[in-house]
Amino acid sequence: MLGLVKKRNKYMHLDQKLRYLLLGFLIPMVLLVFITIGVLGYYSIRYNKLSHNEIVGSKFSISFKDDLDLEMYYISIASRAATELDEQLEKVDDAIELAKSLQKTTYLKESKKSLENILVYCNNLKKRMVELTEERNYDQRQIMLENNIRVLTGLIQTETQNYIYYEAGYLAKIEKSIMFSIRISILGLVLFSIIVTIVLLRRAFRFSEEISKPIGLICDNIKTVGDGNFYIEPVETYDYEVTVLNDGIQKMALRIKDLLEKEKQEQIRRHKTELQLIQAQINPHFLYNTLDTIVWLIEIGNQADAIKLITSLSEFFRTSLSKGKDIISLEEELSHTKSYLEIQQVRYGDIMDYRIDIPKSLWDLPIPKLTIQPLVENALYHGIKNMRKKGSIFIEGVDLGSDFIIRVGDDGKGMTKELLEEVKGSMKGERGTGFGIRAVHERIKLFCGEGYGIEISSKEGEGTLIEIIMLKKKKDFLSI
Repeated sequence: MLGLVKKRNKYMHLDQKLRYLLLGFLIPMVLLVFITIGVLGYYSIRYNKLSHNEIVGSKFSISFKDDLDLEMYYISIASRAATELDEQLEKVDDAIELAKSLQKTTYLKESKKSLENILVYCNNLKKRMVELTEERNYDQRQIMLENNIRVLTGLIQTETQNYIYYEAGYLAKIEKSIMFSIRISILGLVLFSIIVTIVLLRRAFRFSEEISKPIGLICDNIKTVGDGNFYIEPVETYDYEVTVLNDGIQKMALRIKDLLEKEKQEQIRRHKTELQLIQAQINPHFLYNTLDTIVWLIEIGNQADAIKLITSLSEFFRTSLSKGKDIISLEEELSHTKSYLEIQQVRYGDIMDYRIDIPKSLWDLPIPKLTIQPLVENALYHGIKNMRKKGSIFIEGVDLGSDFIIRVGDDGKGMTKELLEEVKGSMKGERGTGFGIRAVHERIKLFCGEGYGIEISSKEGEGTLIEIIMLKKKKDFLSI
């Protein structure tokens, strides 16, 4: 059951959680307010009724006895100031109606008893008032006035005062209860507010953490993906929107990884094709020219140089094949380049010198095949060959710790600013000259990553310098 609840909560929308959070605070608060209002309203009604009863009873107690005794005295002595008996009986009837109305709003037992006595006394009073007016004897009427009328009005007054006394006491009790209820209600509201505030804050902090923590982890995952690592841990969350966001990022990371992998494979295939194109461009012409040179050396009887040339040619093609590998050691690449230079020096010895200065500490590092040789070829054919004086080509290596640089330079013809910009544009993917340089540049970026590749500088009439900036990698890459 708990697992089902968690599963349902996992897909709960954020707005639902917010509504539940607010309702969890508002509903108890509203209920407590209504209960407090109900209690205070109940006591307020009781208080108003008691106040009304006390006020009415007080007026009745003050005027009833004195007025009635005086009027009945006038009647007993047959005074001209006497009013009709019916008017006096009507006053007693009014008192009876008043007592009956007070019975409806009276709750205290003693007060009810006083009202019942008042009703009994009032009914007896009416009878005695009628009897007094029917009596012809003056002295007898005075005795009836004194012993009946005034005694009954006195009893009515006493019961009325008792009623007022009881109601006043009950009123004070109600006032005390009201004040107690107000204090309890205020205290309850304060305590409830404190408890609800604590609970609400706790739930709000938890709710905030349930949102901010997963989103923070998702942000970390996005940064991880941005850094090129697409293996990210899924984020556990109980919010629908955050779950959708996390699932989307997971799928996005996998899709980016697949797309980059496909793009990488496509680049590898493209660069293999470019490598084959470079080899296809070099091998036929180079082989034809070299064989022609060998034949010429043999014809003039220079067997030593012919043998040297054949040996260099064999080493050149052995390195070119490299058992089908695209990644070889720097030592092998230098051997391949040196074989190329030795062959070309036989042909162009009168116009070309070369120098190779690479620290042995770099020889074992892996490097894409045909990285240095195409650049040396460019230096020969575009820098040295078209000059009217002898030039030189140099190859240097610099160890930078985690990186290293191979410099291929010449002191030949150099390039104009326009041509240099065209070559640099070609390295960025624009159309133009410099196919070999662009191929080497992109293969190094593919092998080492962004930030690596070729930087070229040249000045017309002074020569050209190409720097190959590479990341050091382990020998394991030689198996690629």
